[in-house]
Amino acid sequence: MKKKRLKRSDTNRVIAGTVGGLGEYFDLSRRMITIIRVLLVIGTFGSWGSLLIVYVIVSLLMTQSQK
Repeated sequence: MKKKRLKRSDTNRVIAGTVGGLGEYFDLSRRMITIIRVLLVIGTFGSWGSLLIVYVIVSLLMTQSQK
């Protein structure tokens, strides 16, 4: 069995492929990951600026997938 790795998606991407990569890792659609992100921002962070900072940090930390 192949070990799953968290990585940015090449095929399921809009900007950096971070949300698509999370969806592929957890077997969720990109739409479901986006809904979860929005609920987290509303419930915890309270600002869209925080979400942008977290997105950029996660994009830099996740490796690019290899074809």
